[in-house]
Amino acid sequence: MAKLYASWVPGYSCVAQSMGPPTLAPNNQPFVDVNGLREGFGAYYYLKEGQSNWFHIAIPTPVIVEDRRATLGRVMILFSVTAQFGALRSVHVWDGPNRILQRDGLSVDGNHSGSLDAFNTFNVNHDGIAWGVGISMLFSAPGGAEIYFASAGGDFFHNI
Repeated sequence: MAKLYASWVPGYSCVAQSMGPPTLAPNNQPFVDVNGLREGFGAYYYLKEGQSNWFHIAIPTPVIVEDRRATLGRVMILFSVTAQFGALRSVHVWDGPNRILQRDGLSVDGNHSGSLDAFNTFNVNHDGIAWGVGISMLFSAPGGAEIYFASAGGDFFHNI
């Protein structure tokens, strides 16, 4: 019988891929200047007009329980992004170095920080989680945007 295990982290665990003053990365691409504020209830980031950036959050992962590897059922991200100015564009889910879900071409704005809905829940259904789950999210801000992360989590199943 499959047993459910849910694991969540607070939003202040979320980190921006690029932060600090603009400099060139090893591939000669400019880093993005991202302002962030972490507080006990979450994290706020501000993207300047015309910028995009990836944000990453690690989910505590029960890789093996009673000699059985986990199945990741879904991931959930409680977030908000200022409407009309920014949007969630991509969600990638990783098992260590292996991408197990890639959802591109999204355009999600508004407040999805208070409950689960069709815009902040992503079905993964991947068996045999081996290394640990991470969620990567791409946000764009044609007119500048404030992004808030409240929490993120995953539903894991073990057939024990």
